[in-house]
Formats: sequence, structure tokens, C-alpha cells
Amino acid sequence: MPQPRLMLVVTGDDFGYCPRRNQGIVDCFLAGGVSNVSLLVNASAAKQAADLAKRHRIPIGLHANLSEGAPVGQNLQQVSTLINSRGFFHGKMGFRQALERSQLSMDQRVLSSPNDERIAGSSWLSRQEC
Repeated sequence: MPQPRLMLVVTGDDFGYCPRRNQGIVDCFLAGGVSNVSLLVNASAAKQAADLAKRHRIPIGLHANLSEGAPVGQNLQQVSTLINSRGFFHGKMGFRQALERSQLSMDQRVLSSPNDERIAGSSWLSRQEC
């Protein structure tokens, strides 16, 4: 009886974080070590990463991000307990501290925010035509 064929999928995570990481992930893809990438659409080098994915025909997916950087969606760019006074997500440690201090609101708006941000990120990604 033949053995089942196994396939390993390796995702280049945090694509878009910075130009250096983008190039490293592209190099790994071209060498056959990475199968696809997950793009941080709110990262500083997201546009460059989207362009690289298009140029090298790298399969690309959305890396939903609710902990670092600025939100993509309009709902979160307004007043939200998920965002600090400078308009950025709290960061991993900041969220822990906000939770400990009961500073996060769990009203319907906050509970729907992750889905809104995912939709906004998907829209941004589709506009890049990757």
C-alpha cells in the first residue's frame, strides 16, 4: 500500500514589517523554503511587501493584527479602548496592562472591532492586486 503524500506549507510571517524582513522572506521563497506569506497590512513596509509579492508571484494572505501599530479600519481609528492616545494599538504588554486595570471596554463596538479590522485589512490587500 503506498504511503500518503505529505506536504509541508511554510508561511513567511510578518511580511511587511520592514524592508529587511521583506527581502529575507522573498529570498527564502525564491530558494524554496517558504510557500506563501502573511502580510501585515498596517506595517511600515506593507506596500513594498505587496509589490514584492506581486513581482515574484508569491501567494499572499492577510495577517490580521490587533496588537501592534495603527489600525487600518475607520472604526478603530476613532475613539476605542483598543487604541492608545496616540492612535496605535496598545501592544502586547500594553494590552495586558489595560486588561489588568480594567481599561478595555467590552461593549458591542469593541467586540465587533476585530471583524471590522479584518475586513479593512482584506480590502487594503485586494486593492494592491497581489
